[in-house]
Amino acid sequence: MLLSMKLNRSSDDANERIRVVELGLNDANTEIEVKQVIMEKDVKTLGNVFKFVQCLMGEKECRYIVYDCHYETPQTKKEDLIFIMWSCDHASPKSRMVYSSSKSALHGKDETTPQSFCGKMGKEKVLKLEGLDVKES
Repeated sequence: MLLSMKLNRSSDDANERIRVVELGLNDANTEIEVKQVIMEKDVKTLGNVFKFVQCLMGEKECRYIVYDCHYETPQTKKEDLIFIMWSCDHASPKSRMVYSSSKSALHGKDETTPQSFCGKMGKEKVLKLEGLDVKES
């Protein structure tokens, strides 16, 4: 699935591109499984894609998100594939430990505003995120 997100061919239908993949642990906490896949055609009905990604970051559950982020800098439009490991403060300690053990470099909680998100990508000069002005989001 990640490979199909990375590779975009001009012959491929743009509406069939994967934009967001939500992953989580199975009930036994032994395997990571795909919870949902959001395609480009589905994104068009969502409006603000970044707000949708923020909504996936629930208040009580940890999760992984792979996000095909589209943004603009003063020079050009760009796309980056972003991996997010969300470990919220209100999740059970066991859940937080299991999720963080696979991503031990993650420390604390992150701000999830469009501005801080662009900063974490190392893209301080981003003007637009998913077609919307960063300063207004």
